[in-house]
Formats: sequence, C-alpha cells, structure tokens
Amino acid sequence: MKGFESCRKGILILGAALSALAAAAAFLPEPGQAAVYLAAAAPLLVYGLLLLLDFLHNRYNDGLLEKITLLIESLTDEQEEQVFPETEDTLTARLQHQVLRLRGILMGQNRRLAQEKEQIQALISDISHQIKTPAAAASTFAQLLGEKGLTAAERAEYMDALQLSLEKLTFLTNSLIKMSRLESGMIRLRPEKCCLNDIVLQAVKTVYAKARSKGVTIAFDCGRKFEAELDFNWTAEAIANVLDNAVKYTPAGGAVELQILEYPSYLRLDIADNGIGIPEDEQAKIFGRFYRGRQAAGADGAGIGLYLTRDIVNKQQGYIKVISSESGSTFSLFLKKN
Repeated sequence: MKGFESCRKGILILGAALSALAAAAAFLPEPGQAAVYLAAAAPLLVYGLLLLLDFLHNRYNDGLLEKITLLIESLTDEQEEQVFPETEDTLTARLQHQVLRLRGILMGQNRRLAQEKEQIQALISDISHQIKTPAAAASTFAQLLGEKGLTAAERAEYMDALQLSLEKLTFLTNSLIKMSRLESGMIRLRPEKCCLNDIVLQAVKTVYAKARSKGVTIAFDCGRKFEAELDFNWTAEAIANVLDNAVKYTPAGGAVELQILEYPSYLRLDIADNGIGIPEDEQAKIFGRFYRGRQAAGADGAGIGLYLTRDIVNKQQGYIKVISSESGSTFSLFLKKN
C-alpha cells in the first residue's frame, strides 16, 4: 500500500510539472525549438502517466481484493489470519479488525447454541428417565385394577398405589415444566421492592402442613422488616424448595429455624435444620439437576428443588451456600438488596 501511494504521488507531481512546463513554453514570446517540442509532447507524456496511474491503481485494487478474499477464506476455514498490518491506521486494517471481531461474536454464538443444544438433549434424556418410573408404576396398578376377583382390600391397596404414582408424576411434571421454562428464558423474573419477611411466610405456608403432620417445628421470629428487589413468587418458590427438603430430612419432632441477617449489599436468609446432614463430598453436587445423594435414597423427590432454587437466586444476582454436619444442615441464601 505504501509503495502504491508513493508511485501515485510521484506520477501526479510529475504530470503537474510537465503540464506547467508545457503551459510556460506555450506562452513564451519567442519559443525555441525545444520549447515547441515540449509543448507538443507534454499532453502525450501526461496521457501516458495517466495510463500508468490507471494500471497501477488496477493492480492495487486487484491485490487489495485478493487480500480481502484471503481474509474471508481464513474466517470460513475457522482460522484467524491477519493479512493487513494492524499497526497501520488504515481503512483496510480497521475493516480487518471489525471482520475478526464479527468472527469472534459469531463463534461465541455458535458455541452457545451448541451448549444449548446439548442442554436440551440432556434435559430430554433426564425427563424421560425421571418420568419412566412413576408412569410404569401407574400403568401396572391400572392393569391390576382391571383384573377380576379382586378383594376390597386389594382394590383399595392398588387404588392408593395408583394415586401415589399419579401424584408423583404430577409433581415431577410440574417441576420439570418450571425448570424448563426458567432455563429456556420463557419465564423472566421481575424483581420489585418487597418485604423478604412476607416472602418467607409465604414459603412457610406451603410446607406447614407437611411439617405439622411430621411433628417438625418451623421457627421464624423476626421483629424487623427487611426489604429487597426480588421477584416475590419465584423467590418464595426457591425458599419453599429448601424448606421442603429441611422438613423431609429432619426426623419427627425436629426443628427448622429461619433467620435473616443484613449485609451492605445482601440479605442473608439462613434455613437451619437438625436433620441427617449432607456428606462433605456431596455438598458441591446437591445443586445439580436431578442429583440425589446417598442419604436421600428411599425418600420422595426428583432432585430438582435445589437446582431450581440456585437458578432462581442466581438470576436475581444472588447465590446460595450450604454448611452441613451429622447434626444438621444450614442453607444460606444471599439475596441482593437492590
């Protein structure tokens, strides 16, 4: 590029000089023979210089298009090749920078699409696996109920088992719908200024009947009101998931305590129980989708609640932590105040 610019400037200067000399020779009072020849030959020389300039310009454009083609080919081959020096402040260097930047954006989008596709495939696989067991059980008991000669006791037993399977299937389906809608972005959380105390009480109401039937006490004694920018219903859902687990894994006659602490940027909600605890090697896994620990064997559940809780809290710029031992567990939800 620098060579072409130098040649172009040289040709233009030479052409201007020849034109000036020819004009000066033409206006001399008594022009000599050399002046006459110069005046006659100057237009031809200038025309020749213009042809040379046009030839060099075409060569320059061809070279420029070839380099741009190489740049585009390197991008389509997923190779980042710089054909123009980035140290120069030129239009081609800026064009190259923007093209490479566009390539980075498109590659990032492709990676996200590939990840989303993998997540969707994994979600479909997980859903089919989770639904298979209660659906098969419901089908089995429905067939048994169709048999002749059943006693009243057997019919009642099969009806109860069928009802339980259908309830599990309904619970699982609702949980999967919530999870998939959150993950796909179909549901957007709408934080607004609200009272965290009211959210906690709403969550407690959803698990109170289960706790009462099991003899588990839920304690939440908070005289002060705490406010934050939160989505009321989804935050209540997140807290209820943790409370449900606390009641589920706390032995009869146990207790679950809730406490709110304030930090400069966060409100911390502690949910503590005196249940079976979570082994240390599982504490980092319990927030995974469909994960159920060794201690959860035989208990109702699908391993979705804590996954949903973390997703809801994270979408509101918060986070969740757990501390556990053999004497119980404490889940701490850090909820951003504004």
